[in-house]
Amino acid sequence: MSETYLLPQQRNKSKGSKIWYGGIAKNGTTKWVSLKTADKKIAMEWHNKCQASRYAPKEEKPSQLKLCDAMEAYLADVEKVRRRSKGTVKEYKKHLHLFRKWCELKGIADIGEITPNICSEYAREKLANMAGNSAKTRTIVLRSFFRWMAFNYDLQTRNPFTGIAIAKPKPEPRKFWTVEECEKIIEAANDKEVKCWFAFMAFAGLRKEEARLLKMENIEGGKISLIGKGGKLATLPISSRLKEHLNSYLTSRGENAGYLFPSLAKFSINLERFISAAVAKAGVSNADTAHYHRFRHSFASNLLRMGRSIKAVQMLMRHENVTLTLNTYGHLLPSDLEKEVEL
Repeated sequence: MSETYLLPQQRNKSKGSKIWYGGIAKNGTTKWVSLKTADKKIAMEWHNKCQASRYAPKEEKPSQLKLCDAMEAYLADVEKVRRRSKGTVKEYKKHLHLFRKWCELKGIADIGEITPNICSEYAREKLANMAGNSAKTRTIVLRSFFRWMAFNYDLQTRNPFTGIAIAKPKPEPRKFWTVEECEKIIEAANDKEVKCWFAFMAFAGLRKEEARLLKMENIEGGKISLIGKGGKLATLPISSRLKEHLNSYLTSRGENAGYLFPSLAKFSINLERFISAAVAKAGVSNADTAHYHRFRHSFASNLLRMGRSIKAVQMLMRHENVTLTLNTYGHLLPSDLEKEVEL
């Protein structure tokens, strides 16, 4: 009995889901598959394509299919049928390309050669060493690719990425600069505006964009108010060290309204050149992999090295919970248990 394709439905609409599902009826049973889109037009295109295939001449399915050809066909489907953005297609292409290069090194060229054991080996060698979100994204892309392959080609194989578990890598200690090194980098900056911008990251723990887009109205009463990551409102105290840098900058800038750092707030400006030039000039440690977020790591690390409580650091860093702070910076906490046990 041939398959019949039912009109797509939003099956969990009552729960707020907008994802469309396609129904495949065969031998008296119906299987609903997620079409992974909230666009009704794309869902109907899937239905029409499947219905048309029922009456079209049967194409001979390949017994072997080159991995590179399969990936090109899949990317074309992602772009033209699913209508994903150029950025998404580019991201998919990157992850698929890296997987294909790994397969080529193993002498694997055909889709049929990729088994669950091969995918498990790939997960151990590559995914386990990646950052958590990156490994998750790549796994999602590869599962989607093989699911599409199983639907479009009869290669007598199930999705080999089904059930692949990604071992989380052990967090490495964050590299940081000491307070003295931060001051050297700030002093090495080319002008007062950049110096003060650096200081907000190093001595208030602000992220690069948070500091760059601060406005004069965000600085009031010895506190910083801002909308941070996830759209959360935060109010942070200004330390005496940061206050010195801020007052020195405002003396030259004036108390005008608008952006605190008007030159840096321009999106067309190249920001990376400031950090690389200042770190090289300061001659501090960890200069080979300098980046702006290291100021934020340094802020938390230096507070803990000075004996500040982990809860206070969590609140100043605006981490969702203290566990995240502990997992990232716990290695810097005092380890002398003989002192810690005294009441």
